[in-house]
Amino acid sequence: MSIGAVVVACCLGSLGRAPGAAAAPSGRVVRVERSGGSRIPPRLCEIHGDTGNCVGDEPRPGQTVAVMDEHHVVAEVQVVEAASFSPSCPMLWTIKTRPMRGAAADTDGIGVIDASLDLGRAHLLDRGRMPSSPSGLPDDEVWRAIDRDGDGAADILVTRYGCDSAGRATTTGSTFCIDLWARTGARMTRTTQLNFALCNH
Repeated sequence: MSIGAVVVACCLGSLGRAPGAAAAPSGRVVRVERSGGSRIPPRLCEIHGDTGNCVGDEPRPGQTVAVMDEHHVVAEVQVVEAASFSPSCPMLWTIKTRPMRGAAADTDGIGVIDASLDLGRAHLLDRGRMPSSPSGLPDDEVWRAIDRDGDGAADILVTRYGCDSAGRATTTGSTFCIDLWARTGARMTRTTQLNFALCNH
């Protein structure tokens, strides 16, 4: 499952589809920094050809999205245009892109906007090597993890859990939150929370 698919499915579910529609999604995007790196939080994106969806701060025209698989960065696309996915859904964006590197078929997938990413070593972690969520919550599911520098450790994480309208974890709610986590030195810090309960407003 891809993170972008999860984002869209969760959002569509909170905008009126059955909550169960969000249970099938799969993947998504993030950015991290180590000491001495950029202090700008990463944006996680799912790219489909010349369009995509991103989570985090608003992407800016001219920024580069690195699209990757479990082995390496397979393509790079440049943001041409960005717009809010919905006025009531902060931190969720639709983008238009143009190719920079890689074949057109390689531009579908999980990507990240991250000035500190090592393009020669970054890759997605295999699903069998997913770490537990830094939140420590038992129902916080890690959907995707990114190794930014090829050392085998997760530097960017995307997690999902049930939450209420205030973003508090709950097992009884019908909506979801998605968190992005990024490593700073030895510590993982939550950089973004996307609360789909707000998309109903």
